Amino acid sequence: MATGAAALVIAGLVLVPVQMTRSVLSAAEPIMLGEVGPLSPPGGYADGQLMKDAAILATDEINKAGGVLGRPVAVSYQDTRGLPEEGTAAAERLTAQEHVSAIFGEFHSSVFLAEMEVVHKTGTPILAVDVWANKITAKGYPEVFRLAPCQALIATQYGDWIAAAGFKNVVVLYEKTDGGQSHRDVLLAVLDKHGIKYDVIGADLDQKEFTAQIERLKTHNPPYDFFATAFSEAGLYALVNQAHTLGFAPTAKTGMYNSGGPATTPTFWQNVGENGKYLITEVPGLPKSGWNYKTRAFVAAFKQRFKSPPTPQAMESYDAEYVLVDAIRRAGNTNPKAIIHALEQTNWLGTRGTTTFATDRDPDWHYHQFVTAPVHLIEFDRVGQTPDDAVVIWPRNVATTKSVYLRPMQ
Repeated sequence: MATGAAALVIAGLVLVPVQMTRSVLSAAEPIMLGEVGPLSPPGGYADGQLMKDAAILATDEINKAGGVLGRPVAVSYQDTRGLPEEGTAAAERLTAQEHVSAIFGEFHSSVFLAEMEVVHKTGTPILAVDVWANKITAKGYPEVFRLAPCQALIATQYGDWIAAAGFKNVVVLYEKTDGGQSHRDVLLAVLDKHGIKYDVIGADLDQKEFTAQIERLKTHNPPYDFFATAFSEAGLYALVNQAHTLGFAPTAKTGMYNSGGPATTPTFWQNVGENGKYLITEVPGLPKSGWNYKTRAFVAAFKQRFKSPPTPQAMESYDAEYVLVDAIRRAGNTNPKAIIHALEQTNWLGTRGTTTFATDRDPDWHYHQFVTAPVHLIEFDRVGQTPDDAVVIWPRNVATTKSVYLRPMQ
């Protein structure tokens, strides 16, 4: 131990004292990381900005505590706009021009699938933050790791919950993207297992007008008692507004969930107001009752700095940067193969529990997946609720209500 100052421990990283390293860090060449995600339309830019904010917070904390390997960390933020071609261009810039040691981020599965083809050629490690298509890890690329849950974990929870809540006639509306199609495929298999009847509708990524479709759904016989939607774009606001205003869902007769992320951002309530009450969505993280000391510290720091509560996706982004820095520290260098090997050995406590990555391929999506990534379902019963304060309905071992489903009064 150095005399005169104790080593700092930040988020599981043992780092040398700040006062001893400032001059060294300022002179050292930074370790470059890349962060990708939508920061402008047509992508889910509200989520993308919150993910970027969380990464900025992580970078500042890491550098304040002494960096890693005696060097500061610098992050190049790339706006992929929710478009695969922009994701390809961003990954090429980060690998060919900026020579980053690793990449993390992304909110859209289709975009990440394009990015991972680039890094597969260059051998650059990439850590998926909030993309859920099963085939991301099922492809078996050694460079690709996923911190988020995948649809095999998420859609299965939705299907089991639908059965437990007693719904019999379901209509599924999914966005025509890799993430939406993956949700559809997993969900339908679970509904089949439970013997639940369903119909399926596809929606374009940029669709914002659903009135005609909803009017047709209202006339279906037998009536639909549940509306299952998988939509990760801002078009969800229009979908929720139109579904409720037209008297379809969420109502006393027809429940509704949306999987994809937009319902957990502050902009959700700004755009839907009362129409969003009783919507169900997923939280890819720990319920508030299960928060650890890192979760509580992150939430407090994020609120203080950015004047808004963090989303589950922000927590994932924050953890992702720390996981990469932890791997670089354990690797002892920035060699990509050494980082990949270190990532496979990850056992790191973050805001969402202890992160580990599977190395088996049974089933195929297991490979480099955080298999025990936490996810739970919530139901909003008040306008303006944050995901942390909403009612937890599933799984039952973490539920905060005796009811499996809170049925609207009208």
